[in-house]
Amino acid sequence: KSTPSLQQLITGAQNDSEILTKSSCKEEEDITTSPTSDTVFCDGRKHGSLFSLNSTCTESGNFGKANVTGEIEFALRYIFRACILEICIRGCKNLAYGEEKKKKCNPYVKVYLLPDKSPRSKRKTAVKKSTVDPEFDETLKYKIEYSQLRSRQLQISVWHAGALKYRVFLGEVVIPLAAWNFEEDSVQFFDWYQLKPKLEKPEDDLTQYSGELLLSARLLVPAQCKNFQFEGNKDRGVPNCQLQVMIFGAKNLPMLRSAGMLNSFVKGCLILPDQAEVSQKSPVLKKEACPEWKHLFVFDGVTPAQLQQSCLHLTVWDKSTFSSSDQFLGGAKLGAKELFGSTDLVSHSMLPWQEVLCNPNMWMDFTLILH
Repeated sequence: KSTPSLQQLITGAQNDSEILTKSSCKEEEDITTSPTSDTVFCDGRKHGSLFSLNSTCTESGNFGKANVTGEIEFALRYIFRACILEICIRGCKNLAYGEEKKKKCNPYVKVYLLPDKSPRSKRKTAVKKSTVDPEFDETLKYKIEYSQLRSRQLQISVWHAGALKYRVFLGEVVIPLAAWNFEEDSVQFFDWYQLKPKLEKPEDDLTQYSGELLLSARLLVPAQCKNFQFEGNKDRGVPNCQLQVMIFGAKNLPMLRSAGMLNSFVKGCLILPDQAEVSQKSPVLKKEACPEWKHLFVFDGVTPAQLQQSCLHLTVWDKSTFSSSDQFLGGAKLGAKELFGSTDLVSHSMLPWQEVLCNPNMWMDFTLILH
């Protein structure tokens, strides 16, 4: 009987977006760790804040640079019972001025759990006004399985907040978590770390984070070879074996349509030393943002020596409804060092492969980063 007002239409659209967001899978940003402005929804997905979207541009080079000085004090702790990584930011000292002429500095700390540089991976502290020796005393958190930490790095950077969203980079510290000792979750060891200039890595665009693939793998050897131990490229008379790869699921996949509308499947391609390829494909799981295939790939008639020189490609795809070409979402590799194009991916891909070969008949669990 009466036409809805513009304000009613806006409110209705926001409510629809909130419903879509709640129906999608829970992501790491479910744990609120830092103040944000109004939530932004785009294509049914929660992006955190306008500041989050703007900071994505900042990471691409749209920012000012100061002569990096000073240090930052923080501690890391992993809470095993809750699977939570805590970054306790205490403060900084002797920072450079974000605006040198005005002798002005409004610092804050921003954290990413690399290689994920999306807004969902960002955590930040509050801004401290007019100081080069800020005290934050804030704890930023990520919910992440302990087994995933060895493939991640923490990027902890300090920024100056200028007027009109202008940002100035004041320095950063990058911590490889594979080398960090998380044995005691009740103790936090604070330490000072020298801030360093931003590292320029043009290859980052080629290895963009596209989510994670959860799987288990094992080398199944015949019963008569139960005491087999892999030694280099020698099979020592071991007959053909079977490589089994159980694909459990994926998370943080890129959303091509509205939340929860991916029709995804996994392709597995084993490339043998003679360049022969053995390919398999999982069923399509429809309308799932966080698919759980629980599908087993089986590669028969392989030997440990062959696998030592082989490479397994695992790729995730979105099944196209109206087109003959499916959409590539991300991929990961396991295998020999010489089969990788990027040296950054070698260590994270070779280690799981060697664990499978050196532990016959045992299931080994992995979380692979998709690029």
